[in-house]
Amino acid sequence: MDETKYKSLFKQIIKMRPEKEQNLEKIEKKLQHLREGDALVYEDLENIADDSCWPFNKYWMWPSRLQIEEKLKGTSGWFKNLPKNENKVIDDLNKIFKNIALVSIVLRFVFPEHYAIYSRPSLKILRVERGANDVEEYLNYVQELRILKHSFRATKTSEVDMIVWAIFYAKGEYINDFKKLLAEHLPENLTPNELVTYLSYSPLKIAKAFYRKREYKTSGFWAAKAFEKFLYDECFKNSIIIHEQPHKRAKMIENLCFWINKWANPKNKNILKDTKRIRNKIIPGVKNFARDDVNKLIGNIETLNEISLENGG
Repeated sequence: MDETKYKSLFKQIIKMRPEKEQNLEKIEKKLQHLREGDALVYEDLENIADDSCWPFNKYWMWPSRLQIEEKLKGTSGWFKNLPKNENKVIDDLNKIFKNIALVSIVLRFVFPEHYAIYSRPSLKILRVERGANDVEEYLNYVQELRILKHSFRATKTSEVDMIVWAIFYAKGEYINDFKKLLAEHLPENLTPNELVTYLSYSPLKIAKAFYRKREYKTSGFWAAKAFEKFLYDECFKNSIIIHEQPHKRAKMIENLCFWINKWANPKNKNILKDTKRIRNKIIPGVKNFARDDVNKLIGNIETLNEISLENGG
């Protein structure tokens, strides 16, 4: 994506909002030391709440210094290796702030590449899977935004929640230009609106479209989302309820193996575990994977969907 044009249009969309123009990069620079391993201190929270940069104080409030300053001393090194071990880091931060939105704000400014602000409107628009707790729900939300980041070729996950907002709420000349810019990177005449909609309804369709466009990494992320959708849909259909964290996917597969093995022909007896193996190779986004891996993942999901349909799915 043309970063200069992208940022220019982005600023115009922000100006449509009631607040004055934002300067979020200024805050990001002040929190750079956390990426290098320093502990979060109360002055960092005050920097995030700078009203000259954005309207934090209009919507949120930090706990008092007396409530959390001592606890913040234990955060040394927490942010350095994110998103590795993010489940634990987010859970531990939530124990300090007792508010997942505040946790998400900290993460968004420390690592805008990987995180975004927890937003109820965006959760609703994206039809994000509700979590067993706030931490799980936030991670579900972030994962959806990361898929869209690859699809739109945005540089930061934090930008995608604004993209989602803009697609649905902004009007006028700039939003039309913005949609055209996003659509330049989408396959087969898809619109940005359709891409957001298909994230929950038909991710496999988008995986195939990006595969045909030879964008295999993006296709792999969408196929992984389609596998997640299959697992949740089948567990719901078969009244399987899994509460374990963070190994929920493994437990879902373990329980579903009984049904799949009961219905599938012999050559597909291990299809769930094989699909999980390929998914785990693709989804971190850092390991090498081939076009054949993505093709195999898409094919496995199609087979799983066929098995489900043939047996009352």
